[in-house]
Amino acid sequence: MEKTTVLPVFDTTAPYNIKREYYKTGFECFQKKFILKRNWIMLVLFFILFVSFVASAVANPSNKTAYFLMMICLAGMFVLWYNPRKQKRMVLDAVRELEFEQFTACNDGKVLRIQICQTDDEEERIPESRVVMATAYVQEFDEFYLVCDEKKMFYILPKSALASPAAELPEEASAESGADSEA
Repeated sequence: MEKTTVLPVFDTTAPYNIKREYYKTGFECFQKKFILKRNWIMLVLFFILFVSFVASAVANPSNKTAYFLMMICLAGMFVLWYNPRKQKRMVLDAVRELEFEQFTACNDGKVLRIQICQTDDEEERIPESRVVMATAYVQEFDEFYLVCDEKKMFYILPKSALASPAAELPEEASAESGADSEA
């Protein structure tokens, strides 16, 4: 994997939201990095096959197989062109539901952990997402980091979330003040 940006090490962030524009930009970058290269190669191969079948049909107009294979190539090229656009639209529609969700994240330098904030009354607990930083692709943008877990998943981490750490837990604050008064 090519050289990536280093994600800073940070403690748990305060709850944050992710803007839809960040998802859009991040997914476009994820597609360029991991999906579109393969699609362009396949598109070129289908085009070469299409040209060879056209030449075959011109040389022998009664060759029905060449016409059939030309249609298969055209359908394949259309699918390779259309699917990334459809995937982007589907991801952005799904993100619309996540736009108001709150997340927390922490990075110890080895593993990035991202958790959806849940209330105590929610029955089903959503497990945290973990990204091993040794194999992750990280790209820095002006307002966020794009973190790709190999070719499987991408995560958006706003820089504003890194600037605001989580408030101290009441137990930690009282333990620290007790330690200060004893000294």
